[in-house]
Amino acid sequence: MENFFRDLKHSLRMFRQTPGFTVAAVAALTLGIGANTAIFSVVNTVLLKSVPFPDPDRIVAFMNTSPNGSGPAASPAKFNVWSRQTPIVQDASAYQFGVMNLTGGDNPEQVPSGRVSAGFFRLFGAETIAGRTFTAEEDRPNGGRVVVIGYGFWQRRFGGDRQIVGKTIPLGGEPFEVVGILAASFDSEKFDPLPDVWTPFQIDPQSIEQAHYFTSAARLKPGVTLAAARAHMALAADEFRAKYPQAIGPKGGFSVEPLQQLMVRNVRTSPTCCSCARRREGARSPFARRWAPAAAASPVNC
Repeated sequence: MENFFRDLKHSLRMFRQTPGFTVAAVAALTLGIGANTAIFSVVNTVLLKSVPFPDPDRIVAFMNTSPNGSGPAASPAKFNVWSRQTPIVQDASAYQFGVMNLTGGDNPEQVPSGRVSAGFFRLFGAETIAGRTFTAEEDRPNGGRVVVIGYGFWQRRFGGDRQIVGKTIPLGGEPFEVVGILAASFDSEKFDPLPDVWTPFQIDPQSIEQAHYFTSAARLKPGVTLAAARAHMALAADEFRAKYPQAIGPKGGFSVEPLQQLMVRNVRTSPTCCSCARRREGARSPFARRWAPAAAASPVNC
């Protein structure tokens, strides 16, 4: 111990004699520790922690494929086809993350939001402590303005008052009826940031719109293998191509990929600089960076 203190005094004396070197050494150590901490936090969340959803290995993302690669971007026309593949999947859900303005009152604010299909909450195991989630009717065009609010937002903004269910809150200058409050257990790190308010996507089931601006996923039905689902999706792509020949190339196709695997793939292929990756994804909407990768990317169309 005596030797330790002697060496420590000597080191401190050397640092005082060379302040420039000391500052540089401390700065290098700070940057190194900070970078490693940031990288580990991403790796721990994405690669090491299990996905906190029911049957996570059976949750799959709908994919566009081509000889040049694959991607999860979805259009209303494609989602309508994918969601009808009921022999192989259930709880097919479209989802898009962004922000909404909570207006009215003395404290307006911009809050993280999720625009999702009615099946989203079943797919990801989100339960309510009061009220309910969306009905199929509310998830259709002109289905009404309804909203499910997150637990943290409910506590912070409404003081944990359950009587908020059935009342309206102003979002974007329009009144939305609060139909449910999500349980605190639905607070996954996979959503970054976790939305405070959730509204129904309301995709027209007859839509032929080809713009790609969201992501979609579903759960494989019991007994359906990934290989069988992919074979089924290949047939669906052929039918889609026959109906919309300009929307999918001759070598393009449809497939499914386990959502956890897709997330890991995007982490492995991302730049080593976490800050660069965050800036790149931040150029899009705050879109659940860890969980719904590349949804706004251009579709594969070959």
